[in-house]
Amino acid sequence: MIIDRIENASRYYNLGAGIAEALKWLQTENLNTHAEGSYIIKEGKLRMLVFDSEQINKDRVKLEGHRKNIDVQYWVKGSELMGYAPLQNETLLAPFNEEKDYGNYNAEASFTKFDPGMFAIYFPTDLHTAVTEESCLTAVRKIVFKVAIED
Repeated sequence: MIIDRIENASRYYNLGAGIAEALKWLQTENLNTHAEGSYIIKEGKLRMLVFDSEQINKDRVKLEGHRKNIDVQYWVKGSELMGYAPLQNETLLAPFNEEKDYGNYNAEASFTKFDPGMFAIYFPTDLHTAVTEESCLTAVRKIVFKVAIED
């Protein structure tokens, strides 16, 4: 897992072409003009999800993980607490969804508050979840890139 601010994004370009493309996109595009939804940036390699949310989630032990994609998450507006735990021997709560590339795990997480301008990169060994608490009671606009793992 990597946590940083978008002005430092160039430090991570060497992690792969898809990660570099996602970070450059975040640095150059107007992130308020896209409607909520899913966008194909590069077929089979890079997909962007735009979320506008005011939902409350207080479940601190249900974390998600991926096998085929790396998440690059960026906060445009609002704040969230993001939970992280390394994937080791955690138990899947239901069968892994291969089609949507996610599984939910029961895990004890450590939390970091993310504010606008911050990003996180979650690799397949990084379980994660978003939690909303009183310190984060604002509408959130978050951009999530799904970066296909390079062969």
